[in-house]
Order: sequence, then C-alpha cells, then structure tokens
Amino acid sequence: MKKMPEGTFNIHESSNIIVFVKNTIRLGDYMYKISLKEKDINFKDLERIIYEFVCQQACKMIVEILEKLDEKLMKERDRDIYRNKGFKKTTIKTVMGEVEYKRRIYEYKTEEGKKAYIYLLDEYLNMETIGHISTNLVEKIVDLATDESYRKTAEKITEMTNQSISHSAAWNIIQTVGEKIAEKEKREIRLNKEGKLVGKRETKVLFEEMDGLWINMQGKDRESKKKGRKELKLGIFYEGWEKKHEKKDRYVVKNKKAYVSFGSSKDFKNLREAKIAKEYNIDEIETKIVNGDGAKWIKEVASEDNSHFQLDPFHRNQAVLKNVEDKTKAKKIIKKLSNGKIEEGLEMITKLMIENNDNEEKMKKLEKLYNYLVNNKEGIVLYKLRPNINLPKPPKGVKYRNLGTMEHNICDILAQRMKGNKTSWTKKGASNLAKILAEKANKELSPTMKLLLNKGIKEEKLEEIIEKIGLTASQANRKIKKSKIYKHKRSSIPFRNSAVTNGRKAIQKMLEDRCASELRLSF
Repeated sequence: MKKMPEGTFNIHESSNIIVFVKNTIRLGDYMYKISLKEKDINFKDLERIIYEFVCQQACKMIVEILEKLDEKLMKERDRDIYRNKGFKKTTIKTVMGEVEYKRRIYEYKTEEGKKAYIYLLDEYLNMETIGHISTNLVEKIVDLATDESYRKTAEKITEMTNQSISHSAAWNIIQTVGEKIAEKEKREIRLNKEGKLVGKRETKVLFEEMDGLWINMQGKDRESKKKGRKELKLGIFYEGWEKKHEKKDRYVVKNKKAYVSFGSSKDFKNLREAKIAKEYNIDEIETKIVNGDGAKWIKEVASEDNSHFQLDPFHRNQAVLKNVEDKTKAKKIIKKLSNGKIEEGLEMITKLMIENNDNEEKMKKLEKLYNYLVNNKEGIVLYKLRPNINLPKPPKGVKYRNLGTMEHNICDILAQRMKGNKTSWTKKGASNLAKILAEKANKELSPTMKLLLNKGIKEEKLEEIIEKIGLTASQANRKIKKSKIYKHKRSSIPFRNSAVTNGRKAIQKMLEDRCASELRLSF
C-alpha cells in the first residue's frame, strides 16, 4: 500500500472516499494498483486495506464528535466557577486505532479555596480509561486474557483490531479490572455486615461446594524453593439441579455463582456470606449443604447453625484408592462408606493395618487414610442418608442430587488458565485474574465491567452531537496531524461528599446527564 502522489491520476468517478481509475483503487489518501496478469492483490489484502481505511475514518469521526461536545460544554458551563485554561491534547487507544484529540482544561477552587483542574469532557462522558485505552478495547483484552497468556492476548488484539498493545499493557489492564472487582467485593462485605445487602431470589435449600487450587508463586511471594506454592480458595453455590435437555437425562446446577480468594478462612467466610446475601434473601434459606475435601478452612466456613458439612465423595474415594493397594478391598471400603456404614469401613482399614504391620510404607498410607476419615467422620455420610436433615420438596423442575461438581469447576474456572505451561504468579497478579475468572464463570463479567469502568455516551446525546457535525467528503479524507501525547492529570470531582449549596446544585444540574455520581454502586 502506497501513498498516492498528487496529480498522478485523472479522477473520472469519485465519491472522494473510494475511487476506481483504470487499474487502481484509491481509498481516501491511499491507493492500490491492480494487475490481473501479475495477481498483485488477493482478498486478504483487500479486506485488510478496506478495514484499515474504515477504522481511520471512524477515528476522525470520533475526534470531531469529542471536540464538538467539548465546545458545547464550554459554552454551557458556569463561567463563575470554571475558568477556561486552554486546550490539552491526549490520545486514547481504541479498537479502531489511536484517537488523538484536544479538549479544554478548566481551573476551579476547591472547598478549601485551593486551585484544582478538571476536564469537563472527561467527566461528562465518564471517560475512565485504563492507561488511555478505551473501555471497548479493555473489554476485548480482558476477554482474551481469561483464556490466553498475556503475550498471546497482545498478539491477537493486534490481529483482530486496528490497534497494537504490549503484553505488559494487557497485564496492567487485568490488574486494574481485578482490583476494581476486589474493591466492589469489600463494599459488599461491609454492606452485608451492616445488614444492607438483601438479595431478591428465594430458596429453602442452598448447595455449596469448596476446594482449593495450589499454584506456583514467584518473587517475594515465593517463601522458599520447597514451599513455593499457595492455595487459591474457590467456592460455588447453587439451588439444585435441573435438566439440561428435556429428552436427555443430563443435569446442570441452577443459578451457580462462584467466588474466589487468597485470604484466610475468616476472609473467605465473609466473602461467601456477602455473595450469598447479595443474591438471596438469607432469611428464607433453611438448610445449607457444604461439600468439601475436609480442609480445615472449609469446615470453619461451614460452621453455621443451618450448614451441614459433607466430605466430597470424589476426594473420599480418591483417598481410599490411593492408600489401599488391594483395589478389590478398596472398592469394598468405598461401598461401605457410600452406604453410610462408617464403622464397618474403618474396621476394614484396621484389619489391613494389622495384616501389613511389618510393611512400613503400607502402614503409613493406611494410617494416613484412617486419620483422614476419622477427622472427617461427621461428613462421610451423604446428606440424603442423614436422619437429622429433612429437606423440603424441591421447586418444580429442580432436583436434589448428589454433590460433587467441584473438580470440574476448579478445572474450568481456574486451572485451565492458571496451571498450564509451568506458569508462576505473584499473589496480587493471581488474585486479580482469579476474580475476573470467577465473574466470567458467573456470566457477569461484561455487566460488571460496564458498571465499574464506563457507561459511555447516552444514545440521545450522541444523536444530537452527530446531527451538528455534518462531515464533508474533504473533511472525511483529511489526515490528522501527529502531535505529542499529553499525559494529563485529573483532579477530584467537585463537591463529592460535600454539603450541597445552591451554587453547587447549579453545577450538578449542568452535568446531570453524565454526572460522576452515576459511578456509585447500588446493591
């Protein structure tokens, strides 16, 4: 693709955007020669050329819209409060390419009488970018980064959009989004403790499953060469099982929600309670069945009055098969435990210990198994076989089945992204990505990001701006001159958390369509 020299071609038919002259296609300021004999062009090249051109035009339109809106805000501002201090240039990376534009910066006085500065355009459009990257591009980066490494994410963004980013930029975006989700969770925990978090859904029974994923750590978070892993705690809860297909006997859990934390058992318990309270009216929940592998932190979480701990059948059976070499006897022990005959199962293990008394290695395995089962004795009997658990009749279309979905949830939500290719993590980096992965598993990542990052331009306001632009053909083809990027500083939003006077009400009235108060979360 070459720049078209001036005066080289005679234009017979022209839209000033796409022009066909002899064996040449001209797109705006660019031209591409076509030779049928030499096959100079293929569909892939043509697709890329047109895509780049359309993106270029779209960037020009965005610039004009932003600058027209900035002018409108300048005319409608309260001149007694905001003093125009001129223009500052900035650049935002978008899916269509870099958008370089100028907007006015204003000086105003804070409540303490100090000078402060603000961009009314940024506040009006709620332009909370991450490292000067647009929300649309951020969403695409986050979506890719939940499946691919940061390096591959950067490569695919370059292939899929008219924008290129580095793998470190992709990492930075994940950290910012993950931290915002963590902040949201802290607010939820605080609101729950204050009794202000009440969900709309109602259920009599809630099923919960918990497990941990041990991941490799790096840097300061790696305590030693021998102890270089940390456990990432994952929990899910759901209302029961419903058929995936009417004609097939396959079931999926209903309304599954996931949450994740590196914190202590106390921190994890607080997060779990907040997540449940946000989703459900907890006063209506009569029974909770908590399924886990017997880890201390899981049993501490399940210590509530209406919670019943159940030892995960998969982990229980795995422990038996791993420590009993005679697989025929191992299966008999599993059968006893599955039927609630715990003492008979323990007696079989005791007999094996006596038989293998002279074999130190076998004895250690059997002792380990025996202690594991004794320590989790209260949870071995499946909840359906316990006389002290009387569940109400499930709602229509819902069944109460055996728990044991945690292994594939650990794999699907966390392990596929965080355990492959010998990956190692910092605690902060792993936690931020894990929280995004949990939001994605809940199918809430997109709405959460829209809530936390940017709400965009209202449709009616956008239509008003576009009507006033009226781009001509020559303007559409005008090339934007390059300039240095100005890294601006943003001041605090005026009068946030302050007493409201008549003057301040006037300011808020001016910005009411896109006021910063819309950033506040409601639960």
